[in-house]
Amino acid sequence: MEQNPMTVVTEVIPDRLEELRGYLKAIGDDIKNNNVIHFSDYNYLHYCCFIIIEDEHPPTGSVTAAPILVFEANIDGTVTDFLADLFQRNPDFMRKVYGCCQGYTADIQALSTFLQANDRGANAFYIAHPGQNRQVIEYESSLRSAIESYIDTNRPELTNLPPEQIKKKIYEHLETTIPGFKDKKPLPPSFLLKNGATIWTGIGFIAVVALITIVLAAFGLIGSVGVKLLSWGVIGAIFLYLFCLRRKESTDIQDERMQWDSPYIKDLQEVEDRQPQNHLSSIIYVKPGKFRLMTLATVLFFINVVAKLTATQGNLSGIVTIHFARWIILPGKGNERTRLLFFSNYDGSWENYLGEFIDHASVGLTAVWSNTESGTDRGFPDTQWLALKGGARDEQRFKVFARNSQRRELIWYSAYPDLSVKNIGNNQKIHQGLFSEPELSGPELSAWLNRL
Repeated sequence: MEQNPMTVVTEVIPDRLEELRGYLKAIGDDIKNNNVIHFSDYNYLHYCCFIIIEDEHPPTGSVTAAPILVFEANIDGTVTDFLADLFQRNPDFMRKVYGCCQGYTADIQALSTFLQANDRGANAFYIAHPGQNRQVIEYESSLRSAIESYIDTNRPELTNLPPEQIKKKIYEHLETTIPGFKDKKPLPPSFLLKNGATIWTGIGFIAVVALITIVLAAFGLIGSVGVKLLSWGVIGAIFLYLFCLRRKESTDIQDERMQWDSPYIKDLQEVEDRQPQNHLSSIIYVKPGKFRLMTLATVLFFINVVAKLTATQGNLSGIVTIHFARWIILPGKGNERTRLLFFSNYDGSWENYLGEFIDHASVGLTAVWSNTESGTDRGFPDTQWLALKGGARDEQRFKVFARNSQRRELIWYSAYPDLSVKNIGNNQKIHQGLFSEPELSGPELSAWLNRL
């Protein structure tokens, strides 16, 4: 079942803001044991959060946007089915939450339709392990636990057996102790999982050929006069874009704060690093003008393509700790400034997470956030040529910029808080090894046993 992002954005009624904040915070403070809603009942929900975003200090020239409620979730299946189940199981919760928002109606079907219409999805969406729905993740985790328990109990007997016999014993044990074990084979990979890397290579090849063709045509080595003029038009457009980019960058003003001064930092630090996983919510302004917005949208388009074609094995440009991540461009109304929302569920500490971004993905990171600012005269660290120089490589300024863009969610739920991205990938390979065709042997079998 395909994993999908849901990002429902609704305006909060100003007079109901504190009521909504208090209601959600009480649930979030006791996410497991509250008597209002148990997100664990939704067995196709991986993560979700509720966060209220207020526009306290808009940049000069833009008006203050109304407070908004963002309900973001990573789900298996469709948003329509997920919302329908929410209204069926927890109608009072949904009425209470959205009764504090503009556009509320008591009719459940109409309200569900309204929320679907306000689902922003994602401009770019990353999934660490595409195709691994929640039920599969939990089953493979329990499968590994069963194997480890069997090995611990029977270690003296298994120690002197050859690898082939050990695997056979494990398989026979699982067959007799787990109902329907033989029928729960690993899910076959989707078309994109099987062919994504090949497609990406093909796209790269076509791009190189197109570039060479344009250059040759521009100098009259191939094609007609019309093709030559078209090629020079393309080259001219590229140089015009680069000229405009550098002009914009030369007048950008970076955020000179060298320490965190956001009033939200204390709240954030209180909830971070309490468990192996953390959640990050970042809200930042897009720099003014259509040029920056167009550039940002284009960068996110390519990030989305990379995420779907090549970053499919729990590894996003060398970062191996992100479960799900999404970027959403949120247009403002009238003179409200457009904002960029970023939500991520990740393993480990905030410091390590940001450090991984800097070490492994500074180009993509800078290409995105160099188009943003946290307010007038508070732009991203100085950047040249969109991402080629500066930007996130200025580690201290980048971390301050990132920290000051964060907001604390009122509710955050993780379906499997003790599983890391590496755990999930390893469990998947253990499951695949049990049903491998042809049978694992030699070094492959030894490598499989070493995963246990």
